[in-house]
Amino acid sequence: MKKLIIGIALATGISTVAMAEEKAALPAIDLSFVTDTSRNVTQKTTATEFGVVAGIKGFSISLLPSYSWDSKEVSDIEFAAKYAYALNDNISIVPYGEIHVDKDFNKGDKVVGVKTSYKF
Repeated sequence: MKKLIIGIALATGISTVAMAEEKAALPAIDLSFVTDTSRNVTQKTTATEFGVVAGIKGFSISLLPSYSWDSKEVSDIEFAAKYAYALNDNISIVPYGEIHVDKDFNKGDKVVGVKTSYKF
């Protein structure tokens, strides 16, 4: 399962590079490969969340598996969508939703929320 998730992420990343060359066909889509590695010093565990984020005009979707370096397996896969709405130049509101599944694609947590930001 771990190899499947890593293969999907790599294939998507490679296709992202191929799509980036076709700027005339998809000029408004922003594609990113992202990673976030963290160490939980309380539980003494290390994990890397990685995947692809695609966005267009404030709307973005993402596929982010989480790899545990301690158990050597994918422990959580996050499918998320969000929309960034700018109220003005300084204030933005970002409603979002997430669906989490385990390595066998059994549904886990479902999260909805609103993020806010204020630029100084």
